[in-house]
Amino acid sequence: MKISTSLFCLVSTAVLATAAPESPAKAVKFSVHSGYFVSNKFEPDVATSFALIEDQAGFDKIFGAAMVMRDKSHRIPPGAFASHQVAAVIHRGKDMVTYTVESVTQEGKSLSIRYTTKREASQTAEFACPLIVSLPKGAFETVRFSENGNEIRKIEMAPPPQFQIESKEPGTVTAKIENGRTRFEIKGGNGIGKATIQGPTKSWPQDTVIRVYLSGLEHFSISNGKLKLATSVASHSDHPSSLTLWENGKEGPPLDQNSPFRMDIRMFDADHKPLKALPPKGGYFEMSIPRALLGNPGALALEWIDFYR
Repeated sequence: MKISTSLFCLVSTAVLATAAPESPAKAVKFSVHSGYFVSNKFEPDVATSFALIEDQAGFDKIFGAAMVMRDKSHRIPPGAFASHQVAAVIHRGKDMVTYTVESVTQEGKSLSIRYTTKREASQTAEFACPLIVSLPKGAFETVRFSENGNEIRKIEMAPPPQFQIESKEPGTVTAKIENGRTRFEIKGGNGIGKATIQGPTKSWPQDTVIRVYLSGLEHFSISNGKLKLATSVASHSDHPSSLTLWENGKEGPPLDQNSPFRMDIRMFDADHKPLKALPPKGGYFEMSIPRALLGNPGALALEWIDFYR
């Protein structure tokens, strides 16, 4: 029998770091969370995984909430990712792993997470045991994981690509780098606008998404100069979306699910929870830019219209 769930893995429930380490390291407040299982799609064949997560969508790709009767798990509260991030360790195998976090400290731009583990072997079951630690967001260049007194992983945070963004209203479009993903956010303005994003000189980041903080999407398009994807979301019934590809100014047929230019539109509320309805105030539309559109370096042109403008 193969079991892949954190419900069988124990984590120390000490919530906040209280003891300050020796100077010059500075103690960082943290919380340890429980009650989550690990997705079997996240690095299933890796014995030990490490993750740095800065938004709810990234967290939900790795973890799911396991509900049981009289559940007293210490879960991550709604909206926490606005100010906090998560560092996670996952041990897989036939050992049930118990974690105890000793400290989280910052020295300069280096973050250190120190913890201990205890193992209980099983002859039949297999486990995926996570340690999930939330802490305030910070400008860290290095994150170190130390287990039982030994540093077992050092993650160097890659410097973010440089983007030049031009729009009619400055600040409407911003770029963020989180956990290896590039995200462009469209906020503010009067519900209608245009922007041009000049990408890196070598190549665009392959994992690139766009968030549009509007209550409706009458029109949205993204173009690399030769190819343009145009989409919209209906304001009625089940809010179906349409997607067409333009090439050299000529409109093609609607794209099917197998097209390399397929760009699905997802809707979320202000707490980053998926929706089947149009986003309320603070919510947004999110789209992953197809890799086929990012094949060459250069500029991307964005246009958007909110039908509630």
